[in-house]
Amino acid sequence: MPASEIILLVIFLLFPVIDLVLEKYKSNNKKFEYCKTSAVLWCLTGLVIFFYYQGELSVTHPFILPNTLWKTVFAGTLILLFIIYMIYVMYTIVQSEKIRNDIATSLEHSGDSLNDLMPESRSELFMFTFIVSVTAGVCEELIFRWYLLSVIELHSNWVIAVIGSSMVFGLWHFYLGWKHVIKTALIGLVLCGLYLYFESIFFVILIHILMDVYSGLVAYFARRELPRNAD
Repeated sequence: MPASEIILLVIFLLFPVIDLVLEKYKSNNKKFEYCKTSAVLWCLTGLVIFFYYQGELSVTHPFILPNTLWKTVFAGTLILLFIIYMIYVMYTIVQSEKIRNDIATSLEHSGDSLNDLMPESRSELFMFTFIVSVTAGVCEELIFRWYLLSVIELHSNWVIAVIGSSMVFGLWHFYLGWKHVIKTALIGLVLCGLYLYFESIFFVILIHILMDVYSGLVAYFARRELPRNAD
């Protein structure tokens, strides 16, 4: 295994510990934290891309788009249905004060790290949607569903690769608590399955972005002060 690949793997395995230490020194400025988190992810992804194009990684080029028309249509249909579902959920949240209160209460009991991460103002929602969500979708999918999945599979098999990459993906969210680690690892398993089935990194990137946008919108609309005649 090339030295650059060993360095990358060590960084990825130690990142949850480093991130947990840095969590103690996070800023109270949510927008600054959005930019900092995004910058770190782009730097790590940049390392992967740089080493790859230098020919220092053992992995091959990721699958970009589905290789059959029906898989492309199926993937597009799933994305469309997800967007429709998101619109329906946001409409339901706006119309129901009870649902808003339930979500707000759930966020309050989810832990300070997750609660602090979710957007509350329009400007925070904009940054969360177009910076944090896009960054997480692109960077985390390239790191976990392309690189880490591929490199583990080269030295074992696809089952171990799916489980191993998903576990590391979950551990990267350790600062949010163990429940979120398990939840994220399960999401990682699903995203790995989608990537292997559709053979499209572009598709799982879009799904990941939409999932993060969905979380941000739910938190924003649940905690937003609405006009009295909105209900």
